[in-house]
Amino acid sequence: MKKWLIAIVVYIGLIAVCCIAIYAVPFLGDKLERTYIAEYGSIDVTDEVSAFIVRDEKVYTAAQPSHIKRQAEEGKLIIGNTKVVELTPDESAIKAEEEAAAEGKNKGKSGKGLTQGRYTDIMSELGDSAAVTSDGTSKNAGYVSYHVDGAEAKLNTNAIDDLTYEDLKELTGRRALATPKSKCGTGYPVFKVVRNGKWYLVYYLDNKEAGKYYPGNTVKVDMDGQEVTVTISDVQTGKKQTKVVLSCKSFFDGFLEMRNLDTTVTVESAEGLLLEDQSIVEAPDGMRGVFVKDKLGNHVFKPVRVKADDGRKCVAYSDIYMDDGGNYVETIGTYDEIIANPSDDDMKSLEKTHPKEKTEDKKAKEDVPAGNTVPVTGE
Repeated sequence: MKKWLIAIVVYIGLIAVCCIAIYAVPFLGDKLERTYIAEYGSIDVTDEVSAFIVRDEKVYTAAQPSHIKRQAEEGKLIIGNTKVVELTPDESAIKAEEEAAAEGKNKGKSGKGLTQGRYTDIMSELGDSAAVTSDGTSKNAGYVSYHVDGAEAKLNTNAIDDLTYEDLKELTGRRALATPKSKCGTGYPVFKVVRNGKWYLVYYLDNKEAGKYYPGNTVKVDMDGQEVTVTISDVQTGKKQTKVVLSCKSFFDGFLEMRNLDTTVTVESAEGLLLEDQSIVEAPDGMRGVFVKDKLGNHVFKPVRVKADDGRKCVAYSDIYMDDGGNYVETIGTYDEIIANPSDDDMKSLEKTHPKEKTEDKKAKEDVPAGNTVPVTGE
């Protein structure tokens, strides 16, 4: 009797397990299916960069030992042939230099005579690129600066294409020295003029991150708290890193002393319906879209067109958009319920609704001029 009772209990248990498998598991599957609501929002696609500043500068040096009186404030914009500093010849210093020259003690080891003191290394690097002035007048127009670092000769816009990362890092890592305020010797730097015109920001990104940069496009750069629109001048792709060059015209406080700028570059900014990247799939025919859950619980594929993507979320057009062929396409709308992770069954359904085009069909479409239709065989 007990054996029959045990058998009946086991039989009922098996039936219960089958019921759970048939009814409960699909129910749990529905509960585990994650969806979200498409809502209106915005996305900024940005890069945090450490950029090198490249600009054109001209350093002016004193023609003879002089007393100095500055005529222009640092950062002032001047026109050509403006007196920046007043240089009054220092007769006693001139005589001392002449005596030192006569005695052959002007080779730069003692820091006296014709040497440039603490500016010796800087002036050695500048070489013939520096301009000599006897009266403190600038032939160049631009912004006045009283700081030099020796990078002015190499870190200029003409050399920007050939400057490597190592070059830029070395040239922008200098400590700038203030030019003398009261008196100077022969060959001492007395002021610098920074050209009022186009300058450049140069930085490096991994090749994958740089894929969104295209020459001629514009981006926005945070300069001293102000968002400035600049142009992508050049994009040079290497084995692992890409050199990005931005051309700028806006000046900001502290710019004249800076060689580097840690800033935020906004590559794209757009408003629309917010979507998770993982919910976007590609159909066999190449169309990208998402699955929307309708009122009956069915998963309906709808094409989408993305405006901006930050690698995690994106912004897409709502209701309708125009494709590359000039056709209007119906797309998702506000408050549509989006399937976060389309299933294998969802993807299989696309093989029927959006099958891969046959090679001959694709070629026939490509051979038809824009605005025409493919003729039906036999007509």
